[in-house]
Amino acid sequence: MSADSAAHSALPRAADPLREVLLDAAARVIARRGYQGTKIQDIVQEAGLSSGAVYGRFRSKDDLAREAIITRSVPQEPGHHHEVTKVADLVARNSTVLAPGLSDADALLLEAYVTAGRDPQVADAVAEADQRWRQSTAPCVTAAIRDGTVADDVDPQAVLFLTRVLRLGLLLHRGSGLPGPDQEAWEKLVARVVASFGDRSEPR
Repeated sequence: MSADSAAHSALPRAADPLREVLLDAAARVIARRGYQGTKIQDIVQEAGLSSGAVYGRFRSKDDLAREAIITRSVPQEPGHHHEVTKVADLVARNSTVLAPGLSDADALLLEAYVTAGRDPQVADAVAEADQRWRQSTAPCVTAAIRDGTVADDVDPQAVLFLTRVLRLGLLLHRGSGLPGPDQEAWEKLVARVVASFGDRSEPR
């Protein structure tokens, strides 16, 4: 990495707005065209910038795409979703949307997981994104353990894994455009599953 590129990487996100524009553009293009189908020129055109803006900040398309996957496919900051305060909220939020169609962030996440099996660099990016997501959800885990919505004999990390698996499965289904179950019936089922995480000795 060049000295200039390293310096840009070390800057806070808001300190280099063009870097953020490029990452947003890369996320949108990858979501639409797929990882392998994305070219630097596609990203530059989407961003409305020159290729010089890319190479002043990233070593290659892969470097830019990796950073886009890490920072754009999942919420990065604790409390990003203020309504999510417990693991139960997190599961319900990620597991009850049945409407067909995907946002760019949803499509990017799904594409990243599919590509990870073929590309070690993407697999590394997915692993780092997942680690950051786990860090951002740590307050939810702490709250769930404290209030008993995750019982002592239930592994919170297993619950987070289930949350991710449910979300990915739903993204795959929604992206297909195929019909799903009745929305209300699905939400009731998810609520029952979530309730099973808790301490059953506590009154409900």
